[in-house]
Amino acid sequence: MQRNSRNLTRNAAFAVTLALCATTALAAPALRSVSPAQLRTDISQLQSLVSACASQSASCDNAKVVSDEQIGDPAHPGGFEMHWDWLRTALNDAKTAKPESRKVLLHDAAAQLDELAQDETSPNGTATNEFDKARTQANNILSRPEFQGDDGPTWWERQKTKLLYGLERIFEGVSRIGSAAPWLGTLLEWLLFTSAAGLLLFFVLRGLARQRLRVALGEGATKATAWDREATDWAKMAEAHAAKHEWREAVHCLYWAAIVSLESRRAWTHNPTRTPREYVRLLKPGSPQQQGLRGLTQIFERVWYGLREADGEEYSRVRALYDNLAANEIGPSAATPGEAA
Repeated sequence: MQRNSRNLTRNAAFAVTLALCATTALAAPALRSVSPAQLRTDISQLQSLVSACASQSASCDNAKVVSDEQIGDPAHPGGFEMHWDWLRTALNDAKTAKPESRKVLLHDAAAQLDELAQDETSPNGTATNEFDKARTQANNILSRPEFQGDDGPTWWERQKTKLLYGLERIFEGVSRIGSAAPWLGTLLEWLLFTSAAGLLLFFVLRGLARQRLRVALGEGATKATAWDREATDWAKMAEAHAAKHEWREAVHCLYWAAIVSLESRRAWTHNPTRTPREYVRLLKPGSPQQQGLRGLTQIFERVWYGLREADGEEYSRVRALYDNLAANEIGPSAATPGEAA
């Protein structure tokens, strides 16, 4: 039961750590293996470095700090790790700090180094004795029956352990990079904010473009409806004049009803300065629309501009021409390419 519980715990820790590190691609270097004597030498060098930094800020070079170490006797298994990230950070902060702040930072660092040196140089091998005592206690615990299993960790469990160990080194490498390059976090923040602002601006501009397109389409439909309504009004006015036998005014109204009807179907662009014959020339030569408008224009010019009296027969001819023009569709072939809307 306890073994299953430990396996479930390790599996959960593996899954969580793998998800957290999916975006991390940095690797941490392996620890440098040193003996206890070499550790004491390194501590002495670091004490000299801290003293030099206290005297002059230019000497606060965190690159001179030794790399992280694995301390132990190669002839005997075990040992411990020594990480110097805290000293690198203290030297980096002291290099740019004011004299008062630098004094406080280096005083704490020197005190910690003194304590480490005292532990390593204590008489009667206190550190070694404590380590041997801890090893003995661990061996006694592991000799209990619940830890005496016939089978060791499986291949999959060993691989997960290696992966978790590598991920731990990755986190340590990320921490060191953040300390060595504090501007990197600010750069990433600006990149993130700039990308978000760019995406927001893109969606806003696209929404405005779609809105302008909808407005333009709506205005086009409204304009076409207004022209159709105006053509119908001209035709109704013609019928009203015809009912009163006012044939000249009736012909005039039907002519403009035909012009407005053709313009609403984009036979040409709107231009109130054109003459009646210019409207005829804007249509494709020989097309039914041009022939019908030419016949209507001839009667209109003779009656309206020629000041000739019209009769019911001429009105009927004009009405027939207008009905044909209103019934025929205006396609691309019916209008002059340069004037079609």
